[in-house]
Amino acid sequence: MHVIVGGCGRLGAEIATRFSTEGEDVVVLDVEETAFDRLGTRFNGETLVGSVTDRDVLEQGGIATADGLLAVTRFDNANLMAVEIATHIYGVDRAVARLFNPQREASYRKLGVRYVSGTALLAKQFVNEFRQGTFRLHLAFEYGDVEVVEMTVGPIGQRVRVMDFEAVGRLRVGAIQRGDRVFLPRSEDTLEEGDLVVAAVGRGSYQRIEPLLDLRSREGHPNGGA
Repeated sequence: MHVIVGGCGRLGAEIATRFSTEGEDVVVLDVEETAFDRLGTRFNGETLVGSVTDRDVLEQGGIATADGLLAVTRFDNANLMAVEIATHIYGVDRAVARLFNPQREASYRKLGVRYVSGTALLAKQFVNEFRQGTFRLHLAFEYGDVEVVEMTVGPIGQRVRVMDFEAVGRLRVGAIQRGDRVFLPRSEDTLEEGDLVVAAVGRGSYQRIEPLLDLRSREGHPNGGA
């Protein structure tokens, strides 16, 4: 997969390095050559000095055959323009813009621009970490009260069927880790003490299912135990 990353700040460098270590073909663009110093020794892609909104630079980076573009500069306008160029001029299927100003989200959605709003996601995660009685967060949606979290089954939850667990908590179980095994459960499967359950939960779910869980498993978690 050929991926172009526009902007080599801390975020851009991290994204580029991750793609590179996964074996993808990565080209990183930045207007400052010194920005590429942020790329570690694990990065084995290409770098180009220039703007992510410059078509000549994009073409040097292989935009015509790119599978995706991630515009993560410090400027919302540049990120939006880069995604628009990639999508509408070069037909890139996957183009994502970084968004700093959450007030522009409605405009981005109307334009059909795929984006990531760091402000909204960080706010959700901070609230989740602070709020008492919740669990380690996997995904916080920008809108609504649904989150994807993980929780550990306690002694009382032993032999409770997945369908009953979902009914009590008004949640949806997506996966279970049991020892070294991770699987997609069937509704009639039963839980075992120590199971790590990943589920989509809504407001109020935590209080209903707390008796079935091992809440001590959150203590000492490197993220502070969400």
